[in-house]
Amino acid sequence: GIPDLTVVVPEAGGQTCGQVLQLAAGHINGDALCNTIQAEQSTCCPSAPADPCTFCDGGIPDLTVEVRDAGGQTCGEVQQLAAGHPNGDAICDSIQAIESTCCPSAPA
Repeated sequence: GIPDLTVVVPEAGGQTCGQVLQLAAGHINGDALCNTIQAEQSTCCPSAPADPCTFCDGGIPDLTVEVRDAGGQTCGEVQQLAAGHPNGDAICDSIQAIESTCCPSAPA
């Protein structure tokens, strides 16, 4: 899936990943516009880091719990966000600081 549908694709005239996804659905694999869209997929679907950020390794009891101070994101969304960042970077550290909300048995 696309981790963030609101990312603006540089070569798409200001359209977001979500808008490009909708546009792509109307084209046949191999046609010229489809090929152009696929060439930009690294913007919307970046490859995972070699050592992804760990978040609630023991599991999350309820993926739908909304995380306070996370802009309305749920534990499931935060877990997906964590996977896109390498262990040890500043964003990963911030994400790991809220583990106790999503997996209460995690060390604080």
